[in-house]
Amino acid sequence: MSLETDFQRNCQLHGWNDPQQHGLIAVSTGVDSMVLLMLFAQLPVDQRPQLTVVHVNHQLREQSRTEAAFLKEWCAQHQIPLVVTVWPKDQQPTHGIEDAARQFRYQFFAKQLVAQDADWLATAHQADEQAETILFKLMRGGQLEQLTGMAASRPFHNGQLIRPLLPFTKSMLRAYAEQQQIPWYEDATNRELTASRNRVRLQLLPAMRQENPQVERHLLDYADQLQDVLQVADQAVTDSLAQIVRQQDPVVVDTQDFLKQPTAQRQLILSRLIKQCQPTLSTEPGVRQACEQLLANGQHPTGTVDLGAGWSLVKKYGTFTFNQFENFRQKSKEVFSFMVVLNQWRALGNGWQLGCFTTDSRDHLSSSEVVALTADQFPLWVRSWQATDRLRLSSGHHQTVRRALINAKVPREERAAVPVLVTAQDEVIAALGVKWAVQPQRAHTRNYHIKLEHE
Repeated sequence: MSLETDFQRNCQLHGWNDPQQHGLIAVSTGVDSMVLLMLFAQLPVDQRPQLTVVHVNHQLREQSRTEAAFLKEWCAQHQIPLVVTVWPKDQQPTHGIEDAARQFRYQFFAKQLVAQDADWLATAHQADEQAETILFKLMRGGQLEQLTGMAASRPFHNGQLIRPLLPFTKSMLRAYAEQQQIPWYEDATNRELTASRNRVRLQLLPAMRQENPQVERHLLDYADQLQDVLQVADQAVTDSLAQIVRQQDPVVVDTQDFLKQPTAQRQLILSRLIKQCQPTLSTEPGVRQACEQLLANGQHPTGTVDLGAGWSLVKKYGTFTFNQFENFRQKSKEVFSFMVVLNQWRALGNGWQLGCFTTDSRDHLSSSEVVALTADQFPLWVRSWQATDRLRLSSGHHQTVRRALINAKVPREERAAVPVLVTAQDEVIAALGVKWAVQPQRAHTRNYHIKLEHE
C-alpha cells in the first residue's frame, strides 16, 4: 500500500476529495508541508479540490526570502495559485515570538479563507506532532479532552481547518519525499532547545523511545480510546441534564436532583455547565469541589461560588443557576453569600478582593491577618452580617458585630454592606475591614493567611 493510496483513502473518508471544493494549503517549505502539497496535487482530477497555496514569510531566518522565492517558482511550474504575505519586523515582539508568529499566520489564513471563498485550510500536522501535542498537554495539565490531541478537522472562521497527514509519521513523509525527490527546506530553529515543544521533540520523546520504540503509537492509541470514552460520557451528561434542568436560558438546575447523580457524573455536569457560561472559565477540581460543597450544604440555602470573569454559580434554595455580575452591588442581599475557595482571590466589588491562603508560619505577617483553624471549620464563607452575629474577644467574652461597627464609627448607611467571614459552623471570624475575632486555642490547627486588599 502506497502513501498516495492511503492519503487518497483518508481524503475520501473525510470528504476532502471533492473537486467542487476550494482548499487552501498552508506551506512552510518544510518536508511535511511540501509532501502535503504534492499529495493533494497528485490526486486524480475527479477527486482533486481547487487548490491555493498560502505562505507566510516570517523574516525570522536568513533563508526565509529564498524559501518564498522557491515556493513561487514551484507553484508556477505546477500551475497552482500562491498567496504570500510578509510579517513586518516592526510588528515582531521581543518576547513570545513563537506565539506572536502563529497568531499572525493564522490571522492571514483566516483572511484568505474569506478572500478566496475557500472551504477549508489544510495544515501539515502529522502523527509525530500529534504524539508531541498529547505529551505536551499531559505535562502542562488542563482538561481531559485535550489529551485526545488535534482533531482531523475543526471549525475555522467561515470554513474548516483540516489535518490530512495525522495518520502518517514523520519518517513516512520524509521517506516519501526522498523517494519522489520532492524538494524542501530544513528550519534550523526546529533544532533549538529554547522552545518547550522542541525540548519535547528532541529530548523527552527520544528518551522515551529508548524505553519503548512504540511510545508514539501507544500515545495515539490512548488518545483514540479516550475520545471514545469521552463521547460516551458526553452523552451521559446530556441525558442527565435533561432530567435535572428545570429551565433553559438561563439554565436553572434542581439542586436535589443534581445531588442524586453519581459523584463522577456531578463533576462532569458542573464542567459542562461552567463551560457553557464561558469556555475560558476554569473547571479545575478545586472549583468543582467548591460548587459541590455549596450545593450539598444544608446550612446555607443560598450562596455563590466565584467562577472568574464575573461569573458565579448561584444557589437559591432548591435550585442553582449561573449569573454574571460586575460586583456584589448587582446581587440581592438574599444571595450575598459565597464560599471561600482556598488559595484563590475573590473580588468583593468596588476594588476590594479577599483571599485565604495556606501558610506554614506567622513570619512577616500581621497577627491580625493569620488565623489558626481546624479542618472541620472549613469551608469558610462570606455573607452579610446578621443581628445575632458576635465576635469573640481576647477576654473570652463576645461583642456583637453591630456594636463593633458602631465603635469603629462605620457610617450607619454603610453598615449593612460590611460582610462577615464565618466558619462552616457559622462562627464569625471577622467583620471584614473592621474587626477580627480572637480564635480560642485548639488542637490540630493550621495557620491560614487571610488577606483583604484594595486592587
